[in-house]
Amino acid sequence: MKLDEIFPKNRMSLNEIDKTVYARDASEYEGLCKAVVWPKTAEEVHQLVHYARRANDRLTIRGAGTSSFGGCVPADSIVVDMSKMNKIIEVGKDYVIVESGMVVDDLNKELKKVKKFFPIVPLESEVCTIGGMLATNCLGLETYYGKMQDWILEIKVVDGTAKVLDLSPVPARSFIGTEGVMGIVCRVKLKVLAKPIMKTVSIFKFNTLRVMLEKVNELENDENVLEIYYLDEFCSNLLELGGEMHLIVELKDESGLIKNKDEINSLNEMKKTLQHILINKRYGQKEDVKIPMEAMSKFLFWLRKNNVPSFAYLKLGIVHPCFRDYSNLPKEMYQIVKRLEGELKGDYPMGIKRKEFIPKNVQEQLAVLKNQFDPARIFNRGVLID
Repeated sequence: MKLDEIFPKNRMSLNEIDKTVYARDASEYEGLCKAVVWPKTAEEVHQLVHYARRANDRLTIRGAGTSSFGGCVPADSIVVDMSKMNKIIEVGKDYVIVESGMVVDDLNKELKKVKKFFPIVPLESEVCTIGGMLATNCLGLETYYGKMQDWILEIKVVDGTAKVLDLSPVPARSFIGTEGVMGIVCRVKLKVLAKPIMKTVSIFKFNTLRVMLEKVNELENDENVLEIYYLDEFCSNLLELGGEMHLIVELKDESGLIKNKDEINSLNEMKKTLQHILINKRYGQKEDVKIPMEAMSKFLFWLRKNNVPSFAYLKLGIVHPCFRDYSNLPKEMYQIVKRLEGELKGDYPMGIKRKEFIPKNVQEQLAVLKNQFDPARIFNRGVLID
């Protein structure tokens, strides 16, 4: 079977303009796209993988293409745009079954009609797909709900041997957070909630790092604290909060000073706004590192010394430094993070950009999984593993 026998003309393209567009994602990297296909069913995905095996072709899986780390840059491969697989299959009492191209905001709009919601809502929720979120095992804005892996009940995936696998949460871990290098996830069964965690919020401001981190240590011992969101002076100024550092503290009791639901929701919108402002100011290289709290003061001092804006989820130790476009400072930062015994990945994918910094033990685990699920090296060549 040929590629044009699997896909109709309106869902397959060899057009040079399309190939140029799909040769990139939101990163600075550019690859080589041979063709673009838009599958609509799991059976088409299955046939596509069979085709790729016979033709010795590669496949690059694409959700929204928002990766700034080169997560879906093709390596002389066919780009598989999953956006047409965007249906809700079933809604149950405490679960929903969706296709992997479903956009999370669209999912929540539909769930709202039956008084349910899915709580992992990332910054780019208006475009982020469930498949992409699964591939990166992402956190949402409200980090206390956990990661994608905590909400997955089952997945349907086609691996590199063209097997169709229906996997429960434990075996599904091989495909969660591995950035599409093991197979194409077609369908996902997710846990949903009837209502969100009720919370209140307090905001604190500081002139010195020392005092701010003392407050963080105090808050960490409070069992009612859900999240401690940090804004440095630069980010605070961008949001017109003033020239001090700020902590936005979310609590699961009534002790927060801000109790109005609309005011609390506006704070999440403010976090989204910050991302767009930083990009407009040409701070487009956003990183995500995980730093031990005992080393946090040294790391934040390094950022300040180098005039690197940052915000952070301090309860998790995840810091988001934001570098000027095409700055060389990130690689210097990676060495600082290693020296402080931190991790280079807090929330975002490793992609092409950071794969050389993947720890050896993780590389070995990925190699074992790759040999098991994609021995012909069909999927996402160059991402995480060659």
